Amino acid sequence: MRTQIIKLMSAAVGLCVSLSAPAADLMIKNAKLVDGIQRTEAIQDIIVKGDKIVSIGTDLPVVDGFRVIDAAGKPVTPGLFNVDTQIGLQEVGAVSSSVDSATTRDDVTASLMVADAYNASSTAIPYNRMLGITHSIIQPSNGMGLFAGSAAVVKLTDTNGIIESRAAMIVDLANAGSELAGGSKAAAMAKLREAIEDTRDYARNKSSYNAGNRRSYSLSRHDLEALIPVIERRMPLLVHIERASDIERVLAFAAKQKITLILSGVSEGWRVADKIAAAGVPVIFDPINNLPSSYETLGARLDNAKILNDAGVTLMFTGMGWQTTHNAYLVRQSAGNAVANGLPYDVAIQAITSNPAKIFGVPEYGQIKVGNSASLVIWSGDPLEVMSNPTMVMIDGQEYALESRATRLRDRYFERLKARQ
Repeated sequence: MRTQIIKLMSAAVGLCVSLSAPAADLMIKNAKLVDGIQRTEAIQDIIVKGDKIVSIGTDLPVVDGFRVIDAAGKPVTPGLFNVDTQIGLQEVGAVSSSVDSATTRDDVTASLMVADAYNASSTAIPYNRMLGITHSIIQPSNGMGLFAGSAAVVKLTDTNGIIESRAAMIVDLANAGSELAGGSKAAAMAKLREAIEDTRDYARNKSSYNAGNRRSYSLSRHDLEALIPVIERRMPLLVHIERASDIERVLAFAAKQKITLILSGVSEGWRVADKIAAAGVPVIFDPINNLPSSYETLGARLDNAKILNDAGVTLMFTGMGWQTTHNAYLVRQSAGNAVANGLPYDVAIQAITSNPAKIFGVPEYGQIKVGNSASLVIWSGDPLEVMSNPTMVMIDGQEYALESRATRLRDRYFERLKARQ
């Protein structure tokens, strides 16, 4: 019996382990570079040494001792980003013990750091990685308060891939946040103003507060400490919001408070695109989302991305709603649909590569450039075409096998079926 248990445990571990090759010096020949920035049709070569890109050019000589991969004229992109997932924070959404993205405590809201719960062994990591996603912004969900906590930037490696543990402070001013604030968007805005004012007062009077000589605040001391980087503009406030009137209101609030802002959702962003652009605020959304699923998204439309881009707004994409964690790779399908509805192709590529890298403070990723990280994907065809797939995925110069627990299960049972035939 004990032997059987050991065998079963070994098999389970085997299904969760992902194979990777250590970073090695290599050369990718005959690549069509696609990063949305380099506008050239020329076939080029890329030389990778360790974890960096060291040279890019046409007909570069093969370097002795370097492994050569022939891209055969196929597209090569930077590793793709999905900027709103919970990869590494949940396995089965319906099983609460496997979900670490939110808290039920009202004294831990802004101070929640999802980086503390990130699981680099999650089965969602190799699955999305083999389909081209190499990086993500993992965001907490609102539990008991308006503030959900700090988002993190992660790379989808097999070891702890946290790059930045405090990438943005998440707050919900859409319907979910309104419900937590008492059922009114006005109450949600009032609570946001109170939290920011309390944080400024606390930051100026820490000694007095710690000595018990200061008024009580709306948030715990730990939550106030977590918000100090926001008021000092060292961390952006990432606001989930949909309705045009609410967007205008939060733009005015951020300008008055001198807070760096990122908007997420923005179903009706097209209505106030000029104001978002004038404020220099980037946006996150799923360009495929055009259904009026609530009263705050009645104005949703498929050319939202085009209108926002035409106004000069910086775009970042997520995708496919509730599937955005386990199927984070579908962000490229959303990007492709944005192109189909008028968004320039290069802008769509930037929205899932260089834009999130720059905005979330990791500019060494997201662009095929000498000196940048060798995080690259070779594709069988157009990366925004749903039928294309990666033929090679590399993060920081380390190549990863194009397999996951799902593919290993598939292969195991295919073999059993073959054996019966």
